[in-house]
Amino acid sequence: MNGTLARAALVVWLLAAVACGAPASGGAAGGGSAQPAASGPAPTAADAPVLASLSGAERDRVAGLIQAARQEGELDWLDAVVVPATAVEMGEAFKARYGLPNLQINHERAQTAAVAARIQEEVKADRVTVDVFAVASPRLFYDLKAANALLQYESPEYAHYDSSKKAGLTYEPGYWMSPVAYTFAPITNPKFYPKEIHSWNDLVDPQLRGKFEFPDVGGGEAALYTYIGLRKVMPADYMAQVAALQPVTNTGSSVSGTQKLASGELWLSVTLPSRLVQTVAQTGVQMNAYYPQEGVTMLGHPYGILAKAPHPNAAKLFVDWLFGEEGQSMYTRLEGLSSGRDGLKVPDEVRAYSPPLAEIKSIPLDWKNLDPKTMEAARDEYRQIFKR
Repeated sequence: MNGTLARAALVVWLLAAVACGAPASGGAAGGGSAQPAASGPAPTAADAPVLASLSGAERDRVAGLIQAARQEGELDWLDAVVVPATAVEMGEAFKARYGLPNLQINHERAQTAAVAARIQEEVKADRVTVDVFAVASPRLFYDLKAANALLQYESPEYAHYDSSKKAGLTYEPGYWMSPVAYTFAPITNPKFYPKEIHSWNDLVDPQLRGKFEFPDVGGGEAALYTYIGLRKVMPADYMAQVAALQPVTNTGSSVSGTQKLASGELWLSVTLPSRLVQTVAQTGVQMNAYYPQEGVTMLGHPYGILAKAPHPNAAKLFVDWLFGEEGQSMYTRLEGLSSGRDGLKVPDEVRAYSPPLAEIKSIPLDWKNLDPKTMEAARDEYRQIFKR
């Protein structure tokens, strides 16, 4: 099935699922399931430190969510980026901040396609087990919203993400926001290739023939979005020049690309600079990341809550924490992605590869109107040029 037909089929069965009983998106105080009645002692600043910084209606709102989350007892989190070790550390910090020591956090990491398939299958079957999910697939979010399968929730923390909006990351008021982003950009091993990269044109270097890696749109949506963005600033004949240098196919594994750079098998790779935070630390091999003057396609990693989330109150609190200063500081330090939170202090070892979004020239894409037909046309063009 081609991409256009597959997308059309997705929308049809999502809408059918709603017709069979999925609820319309709830308001900011609503949830996918009925909120449990508050019971037990009300949380205080002594056992839920977050309350010490709040007052009035916002303090009451958060205190009510904490009581309800204690009743729920669990949080199910599906993510295409955050690895288990990071999830454990972030989860403990979240529980400590909100006074939820007994909350069981069930985290699972899977590749982008697997996360999207899991969400679609659960919504279609009307058997939702996931509360919070994150995946760089804007089309999935828009399809879920159209099917009333997303919970409406506007976190107060979203107000601190002007940088994310200005960078053109996918955002739908009241439904989702992209707190972090990654991109495909040129990275080099200066031991083998000491030249600096200032422009995408610098990749057209005969010395790089067969010694560099370029994203293959067959590797996933991220590579396809990257190609669509590049074509906004670089002509088709530029792509033909790149293809003529016989780049190695990048299947979407940033780990593989950076490891090949470290060993010298490749001299340059157009892959995720954020991956260098871990690779350089692990290998001790110095590598350089470049953000070409024409710009890069920033791929937002949005977080959303499903309309039928079994633990909607815990999910709302987790989103608040994740988008807050503590959550974003941990996210950037542990995962190395660029944060869209305004004014966030980024460690030097991360900034060298993933500067804040405010410091990166982004190629904006119209995510909402990037329809299957447009995506399929870009995919076909790539295949014709690169013969893949």
